[in-house]
Amino acid sequence: MLNGSTAETVTGFLVRQAGPADYEAVRRCMYEVFRETAGQKTPEFDRTLWEWQYLRSELPSVIVVAEAEGGLCGYFHALRFRMRFRGQPAMGAMVQDVGTLSAYRRQGVFRAMGGFALECLRAEGVDFIYTFPNARSLPSFVRDHRYAVVARVPVYLAPLDLGTLLASRLRLGAPGRWLARLLKPLVRALTLGAPALERAEEVVRLDSLDDRFEPLVQDFARGRSVRLERNLRYLRWRFLDKPTGDYTVWALARDGRLSAYVVTRPAALFDTRCTLLMDLGCLAGEEAALRRLIGTRLEADEREGAVLGVAMGLHPQLRELGELGFVRVPERFNPRPFNLLARELAESGPELFDPSAWHITLADWDVF
Repeated sequence: MLNGSTAETVTGFLVRQAGPADYEAVRRCMYEVFRETAGQKTPEFDRTLWEWQYLRSELPSVIVVAEAEGGLCGYFHALRFRMRFRGQPAMGAMVQDVGTLSAYRRQGVFRAMGGFALECLRAEGVDFIYTFPNARSLPSFVRDHRYAVVARVPVYLAPLDLGTLLASRLRLGAPGRWLARLLKPLVRALTLGAPALERAEEVVRLDSLDDRFEPLVQDFARGRSVRLERNLRYLRWRFLDKPTGDYTVWALARDGRLSAYVVTRPAALFDTRCTLLMDLGCLAGEEAALRRLIGTRLEADEREGAVLGVAMGLHPQLRELGELGFVRVPERFNPRPFNLLARELAESGPELFDPSAWHITLADWDVF
């Protein structure tokens, strides 16, 4: 991490890089913003989760704070990752968890933290930065720091139990429950025709990741010009070490050989009980096996009460989930658009701003 004494004074506040003595104050500041904005991390946010996210990843994060006379008034986190760009190693950073206390907004705090973070990351040898800002902070990234919008990340939904979904959305009460029971068999036949597993195939839960797993990830990412370096260390940190324990890694196996995987987690989204496809992949040529795995898991989750399957990201195989009943949500009906923004710090080229060059899944930015 850069020297914590490096700082920039702005009218009314000081912007600097945080050190260990600031961490508790950073978390208090974050919790106040989460509580005000009803942030998605509010119910589970604590010290353990913050330390996993920003202190236990392979490369130290850059954490910038704004300090006023009364204490910290803003925070700006950037995780650094080993990445691949045009087939070569690169250093990337993802901006996540940024905020300013309400009393200090519209005073240039966010702009100052963002500019200071850019210089810190440039000094660390970062080649490019990406982020997924909400609607409130997006204009500042674009206007003040010259980020470019790469893509509106597609959201795909699969109705697992359309009867229950319709009944809950229409608030039909007891008649709705009757309608749900009536429609359930018909809707399952029409919308979730999960292909049957082939002979000797089985779905296994992975509580550890070994050398059999990495080829699934590498093959699936091959051909994508902009992507994370998904080595076993990164995968174990992302999928298995998260303190909340809400990721589950499933694989399709035959005679001990793995052909595909999917990482799922339950969540409430669109006021509905969902199964989120956080990450997925397969060996080259095993795309049908991947769909068999996903379909089998969604059927199992539907029996446990999930009514929607949800996937988000940038990869051609996400479009192929239409065979399992997934449809892309029209942007006008999407209540929380996910915009991918990027900013180059070293000469990169047009691929960085081409959505077809990216490989991004939900787990890569850990929104939930």
